[in-house]
Amino acid sequence: MQNILQRVQNRLNDDTVSENTLSEIIQTISDRVCLRLGTENIPTLFYSIVTDASVKLYRRTFYEGISTENDDGITTSFVDDILEEYTAEFEQYKLNRKTETGIIKFL
Repeated sequence: MQNILQRVQNRLNDDTVSENTLSEIIQTISDRVCLRLGTENIPTLFYSIVTDASVKLYRRTFYEGISTENDDGITTSFVDDILEEYTAEFEQYKLNRKTETGIIKFL
């Protein structure tokens, strides 16, 4: 997790952000990724997704829940599910894992 924390800090490039806050965000994203993958731990291949999603979640701070807002031509909107854009990666990982373990279901 330290590797992910360092990557998030590098991307944010903001020394005022507390390490505790970022660690909490990273843990939240990591927990959600594990649930979607059906794993106990984050596979190394998903560190980039956890990093990306953590940065996005941090940047949404104080704007939580906004779906659309307009202010002098600037529109702010957020997706409900911050991990939605990674669905294809999650599904491919699960498919690969099933294939590696010999569990294939034909419909």
